[in-house]
Amino acid sequence: MRWLPLPLTGLAVATLSGCSGRNETPSGGRIHLRVWSMWSGDEGEVFQNVVDVFNRSQKRLYVHNLGAVEDTKTLRAIVAGAPPDFFTLREPGYLAPLAANNALLPLDEWFRVSGLKEEDFIPASLQQGRYQGRQYAMPFLLDAGGLFWNPELFRRAGLRPDQPPRTVEQMLEYAKRLTRRDAWGEIRVLGIRPPELWELMVVFGGQVVDPRTGAVTADHPTNIEAGRYLHALVEAMGGGKRVQAFTAGFGNEQGTNNPFFLGKIAMMFNGQWNPYWFQIYAPRVPYDVAPFPHPANRPDLARSTWIGQNMFCIPRESRHPREAWEFFVWMQTESAQLLFAETMHGIPNIRKVLKDPRLRTAKNPDEVWKRGYAKFLDFVDSPNARFFPITPVATLYLHELSTAQEFIISGNKTPEQALSDVQRRVSAEMKRWS
Repeated sequence: MRWLPLPLTGLAVATLSGCSGRNETPSGGRIHLRVWSMWSGDEGEVFQNVVDVFNRSQKRLYVHNLGAVEDTKTLRAIVAGAPPDFFTLREPGYLAPLAANNALLPLDEWFRVSGLKEEDFIPASLQQGRYQGRQYAMPFLLDAGGLFWNPELFRRAGLRPDQPPRTVEQMLEYAKRLTRRDAWGEIRVLGIRPPELWELMVVFGGQVVDPRTGAVTADHPTNIEAGRYLHALVEAMGGGKRVQAFTAGFGNEQGTNNPFFLGKIAMMFNGQWNPYWFQIYAPRVPYDVAPFPHPANRPDLARSTWIGQNMFCIPRESRHPREAWEFFVWMQTESAQLLFAETMHGIPNIRKVLKDPRLRTAKNPDEVWKRGYAKFLDFVDSPNARFFPITPVATLYLHELSTAQEFIISGNKTPEQALSDVQRRVSAEMKRWS
Protein backbone atom coordinates (compact mmCIF):
# COMPACT_ATOMS: atom_id res chain seq x y z
CA MET A 1 0.00 0.00 0.00
CA ARG A 2 1.63 3.29 -1.15
CA TRP A 3 0.49 6.73 -0.05
CA LEU A 4 1.25 10.07 -1.70
CA PRO A 5 0.92 13.75 -0.72
CA LEU A 6 -2.57 15.10 -1.19
CA PRO A 7 -3.04 18.04 -3.63
CA LEU A 8 -6.64 18.96 -2.82
CA THR A 9 -6.48 22.68 -2.13
CA GLY A 10 -8.49 23.56 -5.19
CA LEU A 11 -11.31 21.14 -4.49
CA ALA A 12 -14.37 23.05 -3.33
CA VAL A 13 -18.09 22.44 -3.06
CA ALA A 14 -18.75 25.25 -5.54
CA THR A 15 -17.30 23.14 -8.35
CA LEU A 16 -19.63 20.25 -7.67
CA SER A 17 -23.05 21.47 -8.67
CA GLY A 18 -24.89 20.64 -11.86
CA CYS A 19 -25.73 17.37 -13.52
CA SER A 20 -25.84 14.89 -10.63
CA GLY A 21 -28.23 12.05 -11.33
CA ARG A 22 -29.01 12.86 -14.99
CA ASN A 23 -29.46 9.66 -17.02
CA GLU A 24 -28.83 9.50 -20.73
CA THR A 25 -29.87 6.36 -22.59
CA PRO A 26 -27.81 5.76 -25.75
CA SER A 27 -29.40 4.63 -28.99
CA GLY A 28 -28.44 1.02 -28.28
CA GLY A 29 -31.01 0.95 -25.49
CA ARG A 30 -28.59 0.34 -22.62
CA ILE A 31 -27.39 2.95 -20.14
CA HIS A 32 -23.64 3.26 -20.55
CA LEU A 33 -21.52 3.75 -17.42
CA ARG A 34 -17.96 4.99 -17.47
CA VAL A 35 -15.50 3.67 -14.87
CA TRP A 36 -11.92 4.77 -14.26
CA SER A 37 -9.95 2.07 -12.45
CA MET A 38 -6.51 1.86 -10.86
CA TRP A 39 -5.42 -1.29 -12.70
CA SER A 40 -3.21 -1.67 -15.75
CA GLY A 41 -1.36 -4.51 -17.46
CA ASP A 42 -2.35 -8.00 -16.36
CA GLU A 43 -4.44 -6.60 -13.50
CA GLY A 44 -6.26 -4.32 -15.93
CA GLU A 45 -7.15 -7.35 -18.05
CA VAL A 46 -8.46 -9.14 -14.97
CA PHE A 47 -10.74 -6.24 -14.09
CA GLN A 48 -11.90 -6.03 -17.71
CA ASN A 49 -12.87 -9.71 -17.52
CA VAL A 50 -14.97 -8.91 -14.44
CA VAL A 51 -16.65 -6.02 -16.27
CA ASP A 52 -17.33 -8.31 -19.26
CA VAL A 53 -19.08 -10.82 -17.01
CA PHE A 54 -21.25 -8.04 -15.56
CA ASN A 55 -22.12 -6.71 -19.01
CA ARG A 56 -23.17 -10.16 -20.26
CA SER A 57 -25.50 -10.46 -17.29
CA GLN A 58 -27.26 -7.15 -18.07
CA LYS A 59 -29.95 -6.00 -20.46
CA ARG A 60 -30.21 -2.43 -19.17
CA LEU A 61 -26.65 -1.43 -18.20
CA TYR A 62 -23.28 -1.51 -19.91
CA VAL A 63 -20.02 -0.62 -18.14
CA HIS A 64 -17.15 0.88 -20.13
CA ASN A 65 -13.84 0.30 -18.39
CA LEU A 66 -11.81 3.26 -19.59
CA GLY A 67 -8.58 1.85 -18.22
CA ALA A 68 -6.05 2.78 -15.59
CA VAL A 69 -6.28 6.37 -14.39
CA GLU A 70 -4.10 7.97 -11.74
CA ASP A 71 -5.90 9.40 -8.72
CA THR A 72 -4.57 12.87 -9.55
CA LYS A 73 -6.39 12.80 -12.90
CA THR A 74 -9.59 11.76 -11.13
CA LEU A 75 -9.21 14.66 -8.70
CA ARG A 76 -8.73 17.12 -11.56
CA ALA A 77 -11.81 15.75 -13.34
CA ILE A 78 -13.89 16.14 -10.18
CA VAL A 79 -12.74 19.76 -9.78
CA ALA A 80 -13.58 20.40 -13.43
CA GLY A 81 -17.04 18.88 -13.05
CA ALA A 82 -16.33 16.10 -15.58
CA PRO A 83 -15.67 12.88 -13.66
CA PRO A 84 -16.57 9.33 -14.73
CA ASP A 85 -19.70 7.68 -13.39
CA PHE A 86 -17.66 5.85 -10.77
CA PHE A 87 -14.00 5.23 -10.03
CA THR A 88 -11.47 3.47 -7.84
CA LEU A 89 -9.07 5.16 -5.44
CA ARG A 90 -5.56 3.75 -5.35
CA GLU A 91 -4.69 5.96 -2.37
CA PRO A 92 -7.29 5.55 0.42
CA GLY A 93 -5.97 8.76 1.95
CA TYR A 94 -7.85 10.72 -0.70
CA LEU A 95 -11.24 9.52 0.57
CA ALA A 96 -11.66 11.82 3.56
CA PRO A 97 -10.73 15.06 1.76
CA LEU A 98 -13.06 14.19 -1.11
CA ALA A 99 -15.88 13.42 1.32
CA ALA A 100 -15.17 16.51 3.41
CA ASN A 101 -15.38 18.65 0.27
CA ASN A 102 -18.76 17.15 -0.67
CA ALA A 103 -17.27 15.61 -3.82
CA LEU A 104 -18.65 12.09 -3.27
CA LEU A 105 -22.14 10.70 -2.95
CA PRO A 106 -22.89 9.16 0.44
CA LEU A 107 -24.13 5.60 -0.01
CA ASP A 108 -25.83 4.88 3.32
CA GLU A 109 -29.44 5.12 2.17
CA TRP A 110 -28.85 3.00 -0.92
CA PHE A 111 -27.07 0.45 1.24
CA ARG A 112 -30.07 0.26 3.61
CA VAL A 113 -32.60 -0.41 0.86
CA SER A 114 -30.37 -2.68 -1.26
CA GLY A 115 -30.73 -5.82 0.83
CA LEU A 116 -27.05 -5.80 1.74
CA LYS A 117 -26.36 -6.56 5.40
CA GLU A 118 -23.45 -5.09 7.30
CA GLU A 119 -22.90 -8.30 9.25
CA ASP A 120 -22.12 -10.12 6.00
CA PHE A 121 -19.03 -7.96 5.46
CA ILE A 122 -15.58 -8.11 6.98
CA PRO A 123 -16.00 -5.21 9.44
CA ALA A 124 -12.92 -3.29 8.33
CA SER A 125 -14.02 -3.44 4.70
CA LEU A 126 -16.97 -1.10 5.25
CA GLN A 127 -15.28 0.94 7.97
CA GLN A 128 -12.49 1.92 5.57
CA GLY A 129 -15.08 3.50 3.30
CA ARG A 130 -16.55 5.73 6.03
CA TYR A 131 -15.85 9.30 6.95
CA GLN A 132 -17.51 10.92 9.96
CA GLY A 133 -19.97 8.03 10.18
CA ARG A 134 -21.13 8.07 6.55
CA GLN A 135 -20.34 5.52 3.83
CA TYR A 136 -18.56 7.04 0.82
CA ALA A 137 -16.90 3.97 -0.72
CA MET A 138 -17.64 0.30 -1.29
CA PRO A 139 -15.06 -2.48 -1.28
CA PHE A 140 -14.32 -5.00 -3.99
CA LEU A 141 -11.75 -7.33 -2.37
CA LEU A 142 -9.26 -6.67 0.42
CA ASP A 143 -5.52 -6.84 1.03
CA ALA A 144 -4.02 -8.19 4.24
CA GLY A 145 -0.55 -8.58 5.75
CA GLY A 146 1.26 -11.54 7.24
CA LEU A 147 4.74 -12.79 8.15
CA PHE A 148 6.53 -14.74 5.41
CA TRP A 149 9.54 -16.87 6.28
CA ASN A 150 11.97 -19.14 4.43
CA PRO A 151 12.07 -22.59 6.13
CA GLU A 152 15.40 -23.49 4.47
CA LEU A 153 17.13 -20.41 5.87
CA PHE A 154 15.61 -21.21 9.26
CA ARG A 155 17.12 -24.70 9.06
CA ARG A 156 20.56 -23.33 8.21
CA ALA A 157 20.39 -21.02 11.22
CA GLY A 158 19.52 -23.91 13.55
CA LEU A 159 15.87 -22.88 13.88
CA ARG A 160 12.92 -25.17 13.40
CA PRO A 161 11.70 -24.60 9.84
CA ASP A 162 8.07 -25.15 10.79
CA GLN A 163 7.99 -22.72 13.73
CA PRO A 164 7.90 -19.01 12.91
CA PRO A 165 8.28 -16.47 15.72
CA ARG A 166 5.07 -16.11 17.70
CA THR A 167 6.13 -13.04 19.70
CA VAL A 168 8.09 -9.92 18.81
CA GLU A 169 10.72 -10.98 21.31
CA GLN A 170 11.22 -14.22 19.40
CA MET A 171 11.25 -12.32 16.10
CA LEU A 172 14.09 -10.14 17.39
CA GLU A 173 16.12 -13.20 18.36
CA TYR A 174 15.35 -14.99 15.09
CA ALA A 175 16.30 -11.92 13.04
CA LYS A 176 19.66 -11.79 14.79
CA ARG A 177 20.36 -15.50 14.23
CA LEU A 178 19.21 -15.48 10.62
CA THR A 179 21.36 -12.50 9.62
CA ARG A 180 24.58 -13.64 7.93
CA ARG A 181 27.66 -11.49 7.34
CA ASP A 182 30.83 -11.97 5.33
CA ALA A 183 34.39 -11.82 6.65
CA TRP A 184 34.31 -8.00 6.49
CA GLY A 185 31.10 -7.79 8.50
CA GLU A 186 28.91 -6.84 5.55
CA ILE A 187 25.40 -8.33 5.46
CA ARG A 188 24.78 -11.13 2.99
CA VAL A 189 21.42 -12.36 4.33
CA LEU A 190 19.13 -10.13 6.39
CA GLY A 191 17.10 -11.81 9.11
CA ILE A 192 14.04 -9.72 8.30
CA ARG A 193 13.44 -6.80 6.00
CA PRO A 194 12.66 -3.98 8.47
CA PRO A 195 8.87 -3.73 8.72
CA GLU A 196 7.13 -0.43 8.12
CA LEU A 197 6.70 1.60 11.31
CA TRP A 198 2.93 1.57 10.69
CA GLU A 199 2.99 -2.25 10.56
CA LEU A 200 4.80 -2.39 13.91
CA MET A 201 2.25 0.03 15.34
CA VAL A 202 -0.40 -2.54 14.36
CA VAL A 203 1.63 -5.29 16.06
CA PHE A 204 1.99 -3.29 19.26
CA GLY A 205 -1.64 -2.14 19.32
CA GLY A 206 -0.65 1.45 18.60
CA GLN A 207 -3.08 4.35 18.41
CA VAL A 208 -3.02 6.65 15.39
CA VAL A 209 -5.87 8.97 16.43
CA ASP A 210 -7.85 9.32 19.63
CA PRO A 211 -11.01 7.24 19.10
CA ARG A 212 -13.09 9.72 21.08
CA THR A 213 -11.86 13.08 19.79
CA GLY A 214 -10.16 12.19 16.50
CA ALA A 215 -7.01 14.03 17.62
CA VAL A 216 -3.65 12.89 16.23
CA THR A 217 -1.74 10.61 18.64
CA ALA A 218 1.49 9.88 16.76
CA ASP A 219 3.54 10.02 19.97
CA HIS A 220 1.25 7.62 21.87
CA PRO A 221 3.28 5.37 24.23
CA THR A 222 2.49 2.23 22.23
CA ASN A 223 3.72 3.91 19.03
CA ILE A 224 6.96 4.88 20.77
CA GLU A 225 7.27 1.26 21.93
CA ALA A 226 6.94 0.16 18.30
CA GLY A 227 9.62 2.67 17.28
CA ARG A 228 11.99 1.42 19.97
CA TYR A 229 11.44 -2.12 18.78
CA LEU A 230 12.23 -1.13 15.18
CA HIS A 231 15.51 0.40 16.34
CA ALA A 232 16.38 -2.70 18.41
CA LEU A 233 15.54 -4.98 15.48
CA VAL A 234 17.87 -3.10 13.14
CA GLU A 235 20.66 -2.99 15.72
CA ALA A 236 20.38 -6.75 16.24
CA MET A 237 21.02 -7.26 12.52
CA GLY A 238 24.12 -5.08 12.29
CA GLY A 239 22.99 -1.49 12.75
CA GLY A 240 21.25 1.11 10.65
CA LYS A 241 24.06 1.96 8.23
CA ARG A 242 24.72 -1.66 7.28
CA VAL A 243 21.02 -2.53 7.02
CA GLN A 244 20.25 0.53 4.90
CA ALA A 245 23.23 -0.14 2.63
CA PHE A 246 22.10 -3.73 2.11
CA THR A 247 18.42 -2.95 1.48
CA ALA A 248 19.29 -0.10 -0.91
CA GLY A 249 20.25 -2.71 -3.50
CA PHE A 250 16.94 -4.59 -3.41
CA GLY A 251 15.20 -5.04 -6.75
CA ASN A 252 11.55 -4.80 -7.76
CA GLU A 253 9.31 -6.99 -5.61
CA GLN A 254 7.16 -8.04 -8.56
CA GLY A 255 9.67 -10.07 -10.52
CA THR A 256 12.59 -12.41 -10.24
CA ASN A 257 14.72 -9.80 -8.42
CA ASN A 258 12.52 -9.84 -5.31
CA PRO A 259 15.03 -10.05 -2.40
CA PHE A 260 13.05 -12.85 -0.74
CA PHE A 261 13.17 -14.90 -3.95
CA LEU A 262 16.95 -14.40 -4.11
CA GLY A 263 17.48 -15.54 -0.51
CA LYS A 264 18.61 -12.08 0.64
CA ILE A 265 16.02 -11.91 3.41
CA ALA A 266 14.76 -14.72 5.64
CA MET A 267 11.54 -13.05 6.84
CA MET A 268 9.31 -10.21 5.69
CA PHE A 269 5.95 -8.60 6.40
CA ASN A 270 3.97 -8.62 3.16
CA GLY A 271 0.58 -9.21 1.57
CA GLN A 272 -1.56 -12.00 0.15
CA TRP A 273 -0.53 -11.34 -3.45
CA ASN A 274 2.90 -12.86 -2.75
CA PRO A 275 1.92 -16.57 -2.99
CA TYR A 276 0.92 -15.99 -6.61
CA TRP A 277 4.21 -14.16 -7.23
CA PHE A 278 6.08 -17.12 -5.71
CA GLN A 279 4.35 -19.45 -8.14
CA ILE A 280 5.10 -17.23 -11.16
CA TYR A 281 8.59 -15.93 -10.38
CA ALA A 282 10.14 -18.30 -7.82
CA PRO A 283 8.38 -21.69 -7.79
CA ARG A 284 11.39 -23.42 -6.19
CA VAL A 285 11.82 -20.99 -3.30
CA PRO A 286 10.36 -22.40 -0.05
CA TYR A 287 8.15 -20.18 2.07
CA ASP A 288 5.38 -20.23 4.63
CA VAL A 289 3.05 -17.64 6.15
CA ALA A 290 1.92 -16.81 9.69
CA PRO A 291 0.11 -13.92 11.39
CA PHE A 292 2.17 -11.03 12.66
CA PRO A 293 3.89 -11.80 15.99
CA HIS A 294 2.65 -10.01 19.11
CA PRO A 295 4.34 -8.72 22.28
CA ALA A 296 4.72 -11.53 24.82
CA ASN A 297 2.88 -9.48 27.45
CA ARG A 298 -0.03 -8.77 25.09
CA PRO A 299 -1.56 -12.13 24.08
CA ASP A 300 -4.75 -10.18 23.34
CA LEU A 301 -2.96 -8.82 20.25
CA ALA A 302 -2.35 -12.26 18.73
CA ARG A 303 -3.28 -12.81 15.07
CA SER A 304 -2.99 -9.17 14.11
CA THR A 305 -2.91 -7.99 10.51
CA TRP A 306 -3.36 -4.82 8.50
CA ILE A 307 -6.14 -4.53 5.96
CA GLY A 308 -6.43 -2.46 2.80
CA GLN A 309 -9.12 -2.51 0.14
CA ASN A 310 -10.02 -1.79 -3.46
CA MET A 311 -12.18 1.30 -2.96
CA PHE A 312 -14.99 2.28 -5.37
CA CYS A 313 -16.67 5.70 -5.17
CA ILE A 314 -19.41 7.61 -6.98
CA PRO A 315 -18.76 11.32 -7.59
CA ARG A 316 -21.57 13.80 -7.11
CA GLU A 317 -21.28 14.75 -10.78
CA SER A 318 -21.85 11.16 -11.93
CA ARG A 319 -24.35 11.03 -14.81
CA HIS A 320 -25.70 7.67 -13.63
CA PRO A 321 -25.20 7.33 -9.87
CA ARG A 322 -28.03 4.86 -9.22
CA GLU A 323 -26.84 2.61 -12.03
CA ALA A 324 -23.29 2.79 -10.70
CA TRP A 325 -24.68 1.67 -7.35
CA GLU A 326 -26.21 -1.37 -9.10
CA PHE A 327 -22.70 -2.36 -10.17
CA PHE A 328 -21.54 -1.88 -6.57
CA VAL A 329 -24.27 -4.25 -5.33
CA TRP A 330 -23.35 -6.82 -7.99
CA MET A 331 -19.72 -6.66 -6.78
CA GLN A 332 -20.87 -8.06 -3.41
CA THR A 333 -22.47 -11.18 -4.88
CA GLU A 334 -20.75 -14.48 -4.22
CA SER A 335 -20.06 -15.09 -7.91
CA ALA A 336 -18.48 -11.66 -8.43
CA GLN A 337 -16.37 -11.97 -5.29
CA LEU A 338 -15.10 -15.40 -6.33
CA LEU A 339 -14.43 -14.33 -9.89
CA PHE A 340 -12.29 -11.37 -8.87
CA ALA A 341 -10.56 -13.13 -5.95
CA GLU A 342 -9.47 -16.12 -8.03
CA THR A 343 -8.02 -13.92 -10.76
CA MET A 344 -6.84 -10.78 -8.91
CA HIS A 345 -5.66 -12.76 -5.85
CA GLY A 346 -7.31 -10.32 -3.47
CA ILE A 347 -9.34 -11.39 -0.46
CA PRO A 348 -13.16 -11.39 -0.52
CA ASN A 349 -14.78 -8.75 1.66
CA ILE A 350 -17.91 -10.89 2.11
CA ARG A 351 -17.42 -13.22 5.06
CA LYS A 352 -19.21 -16.23 3.63
CA VAL A 353 -16.94 -16.33 0.60
CA LEU A 354 -13.85 -16.64 2.81
CA LYS A 355 -14.82 -20.26 3.50
CA ASP A 356 -15.37 -21.22 -0.12
CA PRO A 357 -13.20 -24.28 -0.95
CA ARG A 358 -12.60 -22.92 -4.45
CA LEU A 359 -10.32 -20.31 -2.90
CA ARG A 360 -8.58 -22.72 -0.54
CA THR A 361 -7.92 -25.86 -2.57
CA ALA A 362 -5.48 -26.18 -5.46
CA LYS A 363 -7.07 -28.38 -8.13
CA ASN A 364 -4.11 -28.22 -10.53
CA PRO A 365 -0.45 -27.03 -10.61
CA ASP A 366 -1.57 -23.55 -11.70
CA GLU A 367 -3.30 -23.07 -8.34
CA VAL A 368 -0.42 -23.90 -5.99
CA TRP A 369 -0.55 -20.27 -4.84
CA LYS A 370 -3.77 -21.04 -2.94
CA ARG A 371 -1.78 -22.87 -0.25
CA GLY A 372 -0.28 -19.65 1.07
CA TYR A 373 -3.14 -17.39 0.02
CA ALA A 374 -5.68 -19.41 2.03
CA LYS A 375 -4.04 -18.40 5.30
CA PHE A 376 -4.86 -14.76 4.63
CA LEU A 377 -8.52 -15.71 4.32
CA ASP A 378 -8.36 -16.46 8.05
CA PHE A 379 -6.26 -13.44 8.99
CA VAL A 380 -8.71 -10.80 7.72
CA ASP A 381 -11.59 -11.77 10.01
CA SER A 382 -9.42 -11.48 13.12
CA PRO A 383 -10.57 -9.01 15.80
CA ASN A 384 -7.03 -7.61 15.58
CA ALA A 385 -7.29 -6.71 11.90
CA ARG A 386 -6.43 -3.00 11.68
CA PHE A 387 -6.50 -0.33 9.01
CA PHE A 388 -5.16 3.19 8.92
CA PRO A 389 -7.91 5.59 10.05
CA ILE A 390 -9.79 7.52 7.38
CA THR A 391 -8.84 11.13 8.11
CA PRO A 392 -8.11 14.14 5.88
CA VAL A 393 -4.45 13.93 6.92
CA ALA A 394 -3.92 10.21 6.24
CA THR A 395 -1.50 10.60 3.33
CA LEU A 396 0.60 13.20 5.14
CA TYR A 397 0.50 11.10 8.31
CA LEU A 398 1.82 7.98 6.58
CA HIS A 399 4.44 10.00 4.73
CA GLU A 400 5.65 11.45 8.03
CA LEU A 401 5.70 7.99 9.64
CA SER A 402 7.83 6.75 6.75
CA THR A 403 10.24 9.64 7.29
CA ALA A 404 10.31 8.91 11.02
CA GLN A 405 11.12 5.30 10.24
CA GLU A 406 14.22 6.32 8.27
CA PHE A 407 15.41 8.50 11.14
CA ILE A 408 14.87 5.68 13.64
CA ILE A 409 16.66 3.09 11.50
CA SER A 410 19.62 5.38 10.83
CA GLY A 411 19.82 6.37 14.49
CA ASN A 412 19.69 10.07 13.62
CA LYS A 413 16.66 10.49 15.90
CA THR A 414 15.34 8.58 18.84
CA PRO A 415 11.86 7.11 18.45
CA GLU A 416 10.61 9.76 20.88
CA GLN A 417 12.10 12.59 18.80
CA ALA A 418 10.96 11.15 15.47
CA LEU A 419 7.37 10.57 16.58
CA SER A 420 7.21 13.92 18.36
CA ASP A 421 8.04 15.55 15.02
CA VAL A 422 5.28 13.53 13.33
CA GLN A 423 2.85 14.62 16.04
CA ARG A 424 3.71 18.28 15.56
CA ARG A 425 3.48 18.31 11.76
CA VAL A 426 0.36 16.20 11.38
CA SER A 427 -1.49 17.96 14.22
CA ALA A 428 -0.82 21.31 12.56
CA GLU A 429 -2.32 20.01 9.30
CA MET A 430 -5.30 18.51 11.14
CA LYS A 431 -6.20 21.94 12.49
CA ARG A 432 -6.92 23.07 8.94
CA TRP A 433 -9.74 20.50 8.80
CA SER A 434 -11.24 21.26 12.20
